[in-house]
Amino acid sequence: MSGNIWDHERAGCDVGGVSIDRVVDIERLSYPHRVMIPDSTPEALSSLAAEFGPRLIAPETFELSLGFHSFLVRTPRHTILVDACCGNGKERPSRIDWHRRDGAFLNNLRARGITPEDIDIVMCTHLHADHVGWNTTLENGQWVPTFPNAQYLFAETEYDFWLDEQAKSPDPILHGSHVDSVLPVMESGQALLVAGDHQIEAGLNFEPAAGHTPGSIVLHVEDGGAEAIVCGDVMHHPVQVRHPDWSSAFCEDPAMSAAYRQDMLGRVAGTGALVLPAHFLSPYFGPVERDGAGFRTII
Repeated sequence: MSGNIWDHERAGCDVGGVSIDRVVDIERLSYPHRVMIPDSTPEALSSLAAEFGPRLIAPETFELSLGFHSFLVRTPRHTILVDACCGNGKERPSRIDWHRRDGAFLNNLRARGITPEDIDIVMCTHLHADHVGWNTTLENGQWVPTFPNAQYLFAETEYDFWLDEQAKSPDPILHGSHVDSVLPVMESGQALLVAGDHQIEAGLNFEPAAGHTPGSIVLHVEDGGAEAIVCGDVMHHPVQVRHPDWSSAFCEDPAMSAAYRQDMLGRVAGTGALVLPAHFLSPYFGPVERDGAGFRTII
């Protein structure tokens, strides 16, 4: 398989000698467009609905649909899980779709031939609740790391920001995920705080992507002349490829988020690099090209 093709049947690709596969936690949820992307308009979404189809944009209400998944990155040296989704059994009463879940994520991981013990590295692009949930599982009433042999990589800027936010708040932040999905990993000694430009190994490099959160990072995967960018929440929905100025309602700094998104898309447009966000539904993984003031996913 070419390094610039996403295999939709496999839900994965090869980037040179590196394999990348999608591991699903929640396949599809839909939200009102202004709840997800406040700057989106019915007029713009009306034309995009015909292009993307009803699975991504409801044609009458313009609800936007997205998924929740990790990316499994396998090199000859490491097995890496990027983003740990929502998790099971977590108390998330204000996010009913994440609340006390009993999902099949670990079975979906095993379907890829990987057990929790096989994971060498867990990388979180940022520390929102839907990216850290599977960091831990409940054992004997305690939240413990799900991946017992893994080193967990958190961007130090990101971790410090949320630590300060928790110190200011009398209540648990991030829907409780800071307490049940981040701190237990720190306490276990399995976490490593890293710089935004950390390198896992040759060809696997972090890049700071501040805006969605102050310490967000993305992972560049490069091998054999092929490239992919596992980019977390730089974008939530393909409409943001067409309108990179639209930031999500979950961005700490919407203007900075939009600026980074525009810059990243501009750098990869026309290069064949795969763009792999954490919430896009298939088939909208792949290269992008310029299209007027915005961009277009090549599928």
